[in-house]
Amino acid sequence: MEDTTAATGGFAPVEGGVPDSGVPDSGVPDSGVPDSGVPVSVVVVTHESAATIDSCLDSIREHPPGVAYEVIVVDNASSDETVRIVWSGHPDVRVIRRARRHGFASNCNAGAHACRGRALVFLNPDTRVMPGALERLVQFLDQHPTVAVVGPRLVYPDGTQQPSARRFPTVSATLVRRTPVRWVLQDSRVERRHLMVDETPTLTLAPHTVDWVLGAAIAIRADVYKELGGMDDGYRLYCEDIDLCRRAWTAGFSVALLPSAVVEHDLAETTRKRFLTWATVWHVRAMARFARLHGLTPPQMAALARVDGAGAMEGPAPVNGSASVDLDAAATADLLPASQT
Repeated sequence: MEDTTAATGGFAPVEGGVPDSGVPDSGVPDSGVPDSGVPVSVVVVTHESAATIDSCLDSIREHPPGVAYEVIVVDNASSDETVRIVWSGHPDVRVIRRARRHGFASNCNAGAHACRGRALVFLNPDTRVMPGALERLVQFLDQHPTVAVVGPRLVYPDGTQQPSARRFPTVSATLVRRTPVRWVLQDSRVERRHLMVDETPTLTLAPHTVDWVLGAAIAIRADVYKELGGMDDGYRLYCEDIDLCRRAWTAGFSVALLPSAVVEHDLAETTRKRFLTWATVWHVRAMARFARLHGLTPPQMAALARVDGAGAMEGPAPVNGSASVDLDAAATADLLPASQT
């Protein structure tokens, strides 16, 4: 598919969307104020995702959140058939095409700006939502007003558990996981603690507050996302989920894991399997940015706790240097108008 369109500097016109999509003909969405008529917005960021996007979107359609919802795909300048697959198989999905590659956080922000829901759900294209997952995540946010971010229990395609919640990075955990030291100390006590492996039996029984949840699948209140300034687009890839959860805690909210909501994630684990890759470089740079902004000394927060009632927990003291992004500015970055020609 050859794309001859130029960047518009605004949002792409909705291609294949429902007739009454709420988006003006110009393709520029409204002020970004959530529309109560669409309680849930699901955002999927793609790049060369032809092999997985159809299955991901099928799973959303088969297991919807139980209320009115919209799905927005932000395509990060794919050169494969990703966009064509979405257009042909999912005409109700809104597509935002970027003219050139941007970081994952920037693409999430562009998608969030186009959303109308009061709850945002971000999914990787290599995920599949299981029955009831979206509905439970959204209900959990509705029932626990002090929880800003909630993540599902992630599983590998074979059904085995995937570390879904983790502790904030420390110096020792960073050395063990992001340097050649990991070849010597793989599956060490430090790594197991960071991945909360020893807490897995507890975390699979009931909702718990945690430091952060993996960004492959998260739900967040739209008003909180806007208040926090969205994801920090200073991260190209990796650590934007840690940063977002850290800032949510800093703002006085909490982060939770909901094990009754299950999402299958075909995690590539590129940086774990091979050390010398571009992904490793991006990961190291991202961790350096996180350390510069937040440090590698975890904030003093309440210990892991089961979420009951309103799920209220106090966040840590404010951390100097937190970065945020102007969502309006992120949304007007270089975008392609949607076209099937």
